[in-house]
Amino acid sequence: MKIYYFGGTIDMVDMLYENGFDGNLFLAGIKNDDFVKIGRHMDISKNFKYMVAIRAYLISPQYLSMICSSINEISNNKIEINLLSGWTKEEEKHVGGIMGDVNDLSPQIDKSNYMIEFLEVMNNMKTLHKPKTYVSCTNEFTFAAAKKHKEHVILPYSRYKTGQYDIEKSKTIISIGPIFKDYEDNRNIDINDAPYDSEFFTKESFASFLDKLDNDGFDGILLYGWPIETENARIIEFVKEYKNKN
Repeated sequence: MKIYYFGGTIDMVDMLYENGFDGNLFLAGIKNDDFVKIGRHMDISKNFKYMVAIRAYLISPQYLSMICSSINEISNNKIEINLLSGWTKEEEKHVGGIMGDVNDLSPQIDKSNYMIEFLEVMNNMKTLHKPKTYVSCTNEFTFAAAKKHKEHVILPYSRYKTGQYDIEKSKTIISIGPIFKDYEDNRNIDINDAPYDSEFFTKESFASFLDKLDNDGFDGILLYGWPIETENARIIEFVKEYKNKN
């Protein structure tokens, strides 16, 4: 089972690889690393995946496939795509530069519907090799579209816990933000203040959770840290310990 880091930069890849991570999700946004920078600094000698998040309304399916095909041709298929409907940061809302009816200011339902249509178009292309795509599924409609096209998915931990989706485990990555109770300063954290898919674990119980996902045949797990100031470093430390034991 693969372990991905959420939101690292290209400058962090060597460190993540040395600490046992199998890939990194590069976040979408005007201030984040783009395909050019990632492709320029990619280390093709490492067994490491570069998953790039992209908001569907920012690019055409055809051009996205062309970019990925070009990079994968020289990198032994190390580029993957995380397709999402798109949550826009405050500083991005009025940048502009997007043509079409859906943009950064559109309602979330319009963005989701656009992504569903994007998947339909991308899977109906006749001549191009479609990149390996993980669809972020935050509602039943985007999940149904991903399932229809037999796409890989990223499923939030909260959705995994409900068991409401008929998931194909070998094509599913679970995203979660573990908060380790082993540290004294974490014991006073109010879980209601944490991101929605955070949960308290001990290192031991989280290792058992990863073992269960692995034994159940899940494709991978995507880890983020909150609070960022402490938990990112602790997650990296945990993954190194976990991989060394396994």
